[in-house]
Amino acid sequence: MSQEVADAFVHGALALGIVAAGAAAAWWISRLTSWRPAGPIALIAATPLVPRLPIVASLTTDDLLPLVGLALLIWERPTVSVTADRLVRALLALLAVATLARIASALVNGGGLEGSFLMLIQAAARPLVLVGLGVYAALTAPADRRTLAVATALGIVATLEALFGLFAFLVPLPGDAGIEASRHLTSLYGVCRGRISGTLGLSPNHVGAVFVLSMPLTLALANRAVGYWKRWAWVLAAAVQGAALFLTFTRSSIYIGAVLVLALLLYRRMFKEMLALALVVAVTVFGIFSIGCARSGGPGTPGDPGAVLGGRLGDETDRLALWYSASLIMIDNPIFGIGIGRMNDVVAANPQRYRDTPYGPATSSAHNTVLLAGAETGVVGAAAILGVNIILGLLALRIAWRGWKRGDVLLMGASLAVIGYLAQGMVNNLFTVPATSSVFALIVGAFAGAGGGADNRVEDAGEGEAMAARTESGMPGEHL
Repeated sequence: MSQEVADAFVHGALALGIVAAGAAAAWWISRLTSWRPAGPIALIAATPLVPRLPIVASLTTDDLLPLVGLALLIWERPTVSVTADRLVRALLALLAVATLARIASALVNGGGLEGSFLMLIQAAARPLVLVGLGVYAALTAPADRRTLAVATALGIVATLEALFGLFAFLVPLPGDAGIEASRHLTSLYGVCRGRISGTLGLSPNHVGAVFVLSMPLTLALANRAVGYWKRWAWVLAAAVQGAALFLTFTRSSIYIGAVLVLALLLYRRMFKEMLALALVVAVTVFGIFSIGCARSGGPGTPGDPGAVLGGRLGDETDRLALWYSASLIMIDNPIFGIGIGRMNDVVAANPQRYRDTPYGPATSSAHNTVLLAGAETGVVGAAAILGVNIILGLLALRIAWRGWKRGDVLLMGASLAVIGYLAQGMVNNLFTVPATSSVFALIVGAFAGAGGGADNRVEDAGEGEAMAARTESGMPGEHL
């Protein structure tokens, strides 16, 4: 048996195992909660738990759980209707334009029949899956139950991810699992062996984005919890996520996450929770940092963890160089771009033009949602993605307005999560990774479709009665 055949067999077996385990978990969760959509929602939320490994072409293991979850949601409701919501219509139209730009770029830049075919699949499949996740999440009824299910599932998943990351930072695992090695020219090099990257095994930036999404929702769950122990269990879960977020050393995630958490705590006047959260995060970070770095054996192991942590936040950034390089590529290729996933190759092939910038060397991709789309698909693609970000921001503000009117802390937490994710997307590539973009699409769909009072009236009704009530009420965002 050749190595290629053996690898294909292993990858296929791995994919089948993940799909089978996911389907079984979804069935068990749905049965446990006596609500069929609970299992598919939990699968999509659990996407960050699956390490990213290649299967075939551009399909990776972290694609599988959202695909299974989406398939199960479609099975529950195979037909959809056109929305009357103007914001959602505008969002779908812009996503269609962005997808067409991706398809055109793939056809032009694929490099032969096989390359064009593979890039074409990647160009069309990713946005279609994300739209499907958002649409079918929004159609899951009743709305109050789905928003609670999404928040609970993400809170549990992010806490498990955080516990794994903290353990991996404290106790070295085989192959340095859960940790990205410290890089040169950072304050961590020679001090600690790395940064928390979680079970996903990608950049700590992406794990940080998961915590940006999860922490406001976890604290919202704490605020609405009935009972002393449930309330403080969710506060502790948020603190564990906060400690892991800090040890990703992803500055954008840390800044954004801190602002989101502070905003929600102040809005709900959760002053005792704020004090407890700050204390647990500080003790956990300093304790695990000190022990974990001492075990790394680096010559620069600090006596003062605070000094190194502060130094990391002050490290120089290469974002201006990356943005400059991406903008230059878009200017040079304004119609069709350079093709999806080719920015690093193009920069390496012409370093004098794209790598050497007035702001230093550009050694990675754009790290900006809009500029990456521009470099890969041209000016039209960039404009469409810019519009998508604006519409998503408006939807987040509408979620916040509904939350304020209804006194629904989950809606407020979701609006902050969406805004935080969009903000981090300006300095990181988040929409290109299934683990982050799938969870984001789930949140947007679940909460953007959470309408007014009719949702509360039908919460305990059957699913068919709930959908009928929504149809009669004509609420925006419920019919996609």
